[in-house]
Amino acid sequence: MKYRFLLFDADLTLLDFDTDMVYAFQKLYEVCKFSVPYSPIMLQTYEKCNNRWWEKFERKECTKPELFVNRFVDFLEETGLFGDAEEMNRRYFEFLGQGGAVYPGAVELVKKLSNHFSLYIVTNGNAASQKTRLESSGLLPYVKAYFVSDAVGVGKPDPRYFQYVFENIPGFQREQAIVIGDSLSSDIQGAANAGVDSIWYTGTIHGDIPATDLPYTYRAGSYEEIEKILHGAE
Repeated sequence: MKYRFLLFDADLTLLDFDTDMVYAFQKLYEVCKFSVPYSPIMLQTYEKCNNRWWEKFERKECTKPELFVNRFVDFLEETGLFGDAEEMNRRYFEFLGQGGAVYPGAVELVKKLSNHFSLYIVTNGNAASQKTRLESSGLLPYVKAYFVSDAVGVGKPDPRYFQYVFENIPGFQREQAIVIGDSLSSDIQGAANAGVDSIWYTGTIHGDIPATDLPYTYRAGSYEEIEKILHGAE
């Protein structure tokens, strides 16, 4: 087979981030005791602020700490609520770390693939919460190691992140590696920046598949398709 090293993204590829995030935000809203009752609108507003700051981070327009706090600064401004953004961020990660939901079939996928390939997880995010979520997910027995951007000091799609990963995989060879993830801006762009092949996983994308000019190697809409690609590649 062509590939030996599988570099899996975590959130929205294997880990069900939406489930964990909704739980964490609702718990946060509850403990903050805001004057306005919780509603889906509040969650939508937070997601909009969060996505905006992640896009800034991927464009290298802010640091990770700025991202984490300023998404809550923007949330408070846009909702007119009062709170401490830094404390909100701390409690949010506390609650997020209690998660670890996976998509149906994710554990089975990595278990089967681990019999033929060396699996690694490459993920952006908070080191503490990602660690506990991965530990609770059931994925780690089948993974050689995981690399969280906060611990590395730089994240996807920066080539320095991938260089760190490559240098910490025993016997790594670039031509035998492939990145598997849902995000065009971090996973697929990151693979292109690092000079490795990629599988753009679209199984968790809701609605129409976006058009892109990014040079992904393969596209898979299900875990079964990922398996077929990997076992069929020569």
